[in-house]
Order: sequence, then C-alpha cells, then structure tokens
Amino acid sequence: MAKAGETKKTGIIIVEDHRLVREGFANMLRQRDDIEVLGEAGKAEDALEMIRKHKPDVVLMDIKLPGINGIEATKQIKKEFPDVEVIMLSMYDEDQYVLESVKAGATGYVLKDISQEELFNAIDVVHKGGSLIQPYLARKVLASIARGEHTEESKSTLRQLSDREIEVLQSVAEGLTNKEIADKLFISEKTVKAHLRSIFRKLEVGDRAHAVAYAMRRGWVE
Repeated sequence: MAKAGETKKTGIIIVEDHRLVREGFANMLRQRDDIEVLGEAGKAEDALEMIRKHKPDVVLMDIKLPGINGIEATKQIKKEFPDVEVIMLSMYDEDQYVLESVKAGATGYVLKDISQEELFNAIDVVHKGGSLIQPYLARKVLASIARGEHTEESKSTLRQLSDREIEVLQSVAEGLTNKEIADKLFISEKTVKAHLRSIFRKLEVGDRAHAVAYAMRRGWVE
C-alpha cells in the first residue's frame, strides 16, 4: 500500500508457462519505479489464486497455457474481478486469437517480441481505462473483418452511429487517449467525451473497452 504522498504503483501479475520468458518480462517491468510485480505464475490455476490474494491492476496473460488456456482464464478473471485489466501475450498474430481474446475481456493484445517501450505503453493505456492492440495486428484483424459479412442487426446498430462517432470508436480501438483523439480529429477533448457518451448510450455499454469489444465482434469498419 502506498504511503501518504506516494504515488500508488501499478500492480501486475505475469502468467507465462516458460520460466525464462516470465522472468524476462518481470525483470523488464522492475525497471519502472511505478510498477510492482506482485506475482508470477506458470499456469492459470495458480494465477487465479494470486489474483484473488493480491488484487492486481493488470495481468499479463500468456494465451497458450497448460490446462486452462489464457482465453478461458481471462473469462474467469473478468467474471470475478471485472476491474482487473488483462493484456494477452502471444506468439500468434492470427485473427482468431485476437478476436477471441477481446471477446473474453482482454483489453490488450501484444506479441511476445514487443519492445520494452511498447510493453510499458500497453500497460499504461489499459491501466488508464483504454484498450490496445498492436497497430499491425489491428489493421490485419480489421481487414479480415471487412472481408466478412455483417448481420442485419449489426448494420442497423451501426447506422445509429454518426461518421464522427465511428472515427472516435476506431481511434479508441487503436488505444488513443481522449487528448490524442482530439488532436487527431481536430476537435476538443470535451467533444470527444460527448461522442463517447453518445456511443456508450447507443451501444448500451458502460466503458471504452466494452464499446471496442462490441464493435470488433460485429466487424464494424469504415
């Protein structure tokens, strides 16, 4: 617990079955003064016990684990601890894994060859309530979705969103903050927040992560 006047550290649990990889991520994270590694686990069952004990802010979750895999573990985490953010660690860039991770409740998806700077950025983004999929993966998944078919229900809901709201939603999916979205679209942060409130109301969701998950499941692209 942070003392008076101290900034609360971001508590993280690392779930990775390969010990050297797990320790590598842990050593990388310990270079940040505002991050605390609360625990390391090699399988989902142990991770769930650690999460119940330590209540971390963020979980770095290997998608392939012995026994319960990372996607199923993420579903369980979000069911028990909806405020805990999950970033999926993967060696796979297939669309299926990304989409299934988002459906399970992960708010981040990064490949294991991610740079230190990219990993820190991903943690900062999801801890602040955003979501992040590496741009290369996001483009790949959206292109795949664009080639698919949309349901009539999806099209009907999509038509409720304005062109600007779709732009804001896509920017959120890229992991941009409100200020970054405002700068990108040449509008004020107040206007961005107004668009987000409208998007949440129309999609009947409560936050950015669920709005992105909703949109990805239905294959919405420009």
